[in-house]
Amino acid sequence: MAISPIELRHKLHMNPELAFNEFSTQAILEENLENLGLHPVKIAKTGLLVYIEREKNKPSILYRADMDALPITEDTGCEFSSRNNNMHACGHDIHMSVMYGVIKRIIEEDMPGNFVFVFQPAEETIGGAKYVIDEMREKYKIACATALHVTDEYALGEVASSSGTLFACAMEITAKFRGRSAHIAQKQNGIDAMKNAVAFLNYFYNNPYDNDSTGSRLLVGFGKMFAGSVRNVVADFAQVEGSIRGEKLELVVDTFSEIEKTLINYGGTLERGSLYPPVVNDEEILSLFKCFTSSANLRYIDCGMKYTGEDFGFFTMKYPSLMFWAGVRTKEQSHGLHNPHFLPDDEVVPFLTDSMVKWLNELWNSIN
Repeated sequence: MAISPIELRHKLHMNPELAFNEFSTQAILEENLENLGLHPVKIAKTGLLVYIEREKNKPSILYRADMDALPITEDTGCEFSSRNNNMHACGHDIHMSVMYGVIKRIIEEDMPGNFVFVFQPAEETIGGAKYVIDEMREKYKIACATALHVTDEYALGEVASSSGTLFACAMEITAKFRGRSAHIAQKQNGIDAMKNAVAFLNYFYNNPYDNDSTGSRLLVGFGKMFAGSVRNVVADFAQVEGSIRGEKLELVVDTFSEIEKTLINYGGTLERGSLYPPVVNDEEILSLFKCFTSSANLRYIDCGMKYTGEDFGFFTMKYPSLMFWAGVRTKEQSHGLHNPHFLPDDEVVPFLTDSMVKWLNELWNSIN
């Protein structure tokens, strides 16, 4: 017997798993999708894909929900709290439950439309979307793609998006400094990697790369640093980790090169980590979405570009797409994403499920 989306939410929330380790999450979803009479296909190691085709030779709508959790210890005290040291602090349990609810409605009500439902792993790091797209190749004829992301920045019933770039291109960067060890009593015989790293950071804070007189939307920041191994030995290595965020991929790549050149003056090198392209909304789909929100009694908010990183950008590079924030705040207090207290009420699941069923129906009618 098929469980409800809220029951599924509780199961998923209790079993949060990190990127490409969502094996229990995959198994829970697979079992419950099979209970609906479906045959989900494994994709990108720990993901699942469900294809529903009602009308032959017509294109499909792709709808994506991310699966992975964060290495955060939950502090909500709820009865379905995490059973391990990870947490769905970014609302991916809601994303999966809502998409399951949409699939359940389509099956039980025999709704029209061709759909590719993607439960995607590894959104928080690594960029699982790229692996999904690589494995899908051209197997499905997809007309457009869509996704939501919950946030308690907005109230339930409010949705937010923007023309053009919604979420910035995001690149992880690591600056590495090599020195030479020496006891601090003879520190003149060493090369202090920590000193060089600090000198670079002093330069960076006095000459921020995002202070751009041209008005380009750019953000550069460093949030983690470590150096050396013994308190009384000159550090022979130091590492500073950060991120570049920008409106366009080219801007981020050019900024990486600029930082790389600067680091040479401080004996450092720069390495690139995960790179997420910007999430760029299709103008026609956004226009349709704005009209839809009015008829669906949703309040549309133009939120402008956010410096949030989101690997749905890989989908927007390939298909005409729309992503939007879905408000889930039902009380006065909000905690924000990636917070150990973030826990939307269960009531948001059926509300968002109903909204997404209507939105997919609107999209289907628009392409046919």
